Amino acid sequence: MRARFRNMILTVIASAVVAAVGIPVGTAGASGGGGCGRPVTDARGTTVHIRNYCFGPTIVRARPGAQVTFVNRDSAPHTVLGANASWGSFREMRRGDEMTYRFARAGVYPFVCTYHPGMVGAVVVGGGAPMATTGAAEPVVRVSAAAADEAVAAIDSVRASSTLADPGGQIEPWHVIGLAAAVLVAAGLLMRSRGRRERAGA
Repeated sequence: MRARFRNMILTVIASAVVAAVGIPVGTAGASGGGGCGRPVTDARGTTVHIRNYCFGPTIVRARPGAQVTFVNRDSAPHTVLGANASWGSFREMRRGDEMTYRFARAGVYPFVCTYHPGMVGAVVVGGGAPMATTGAAEPVVRVSAAAADEAVAAIDSVRASSTLADPGGQIEPWHVIGLAAAVLVAAGLLMRSRGRRERAGA
C-alpha cells in the first residue's frame, strides 16, 4: 500500500514536470541569451540587417509609406515582432531570410526578437529628432530601488488579479511547479499522518 502511494506521488511529480516543460510561454522555445551588447545605432534607410544578435541600425528612420526589409545575416534564427504584437511576426527567420513591412503612417514602431532578450530596435517613420547621445547627462535615468520594487509589486498585483479573473489566461510553468510543490507538501503530510496511524495501531 505504501509503495503504491509512493509511486502515485512520483507519477504526479513527473506529470507536473512534463507539463511545465511542455506549456507554451510568452517567449519562444529557442529564447535565452545572445542579446545585442553593442552601441545603439541610428540611421536613415529601408533595410535592417540582423547580425551578431543585433538589429542594425538599431533605430532606422524612414518616410511614411516606405517599405522596411529585415534581413537575417546570423547563423542563429531570429524573429521580428512589433510592440504588443501589433505588427511583425513570431515566424522564425533563418539565415538569409527576409521580411518586409510597409509603414504607412508617421510614428515610432518598436520591435524585438522574441528569442533573444535585449535584442530590440525601432522604426521611426516621419519626423522625430535623432537619438540623444549618451554621456555624463544620461537621457535615461535609473529609478531608485525602492520605486522599482513598488513598480514590480504593482505589476505583479495586476498580473495576479488578471490571471485569476480570466479563466482563459495563459498558464505559466511556475503555476504548474507551484501546484506540484503543493501536491508534494500535501502528500508528505498525508504519508506522515498515515505512518503515525500505522505505528499507533502496531
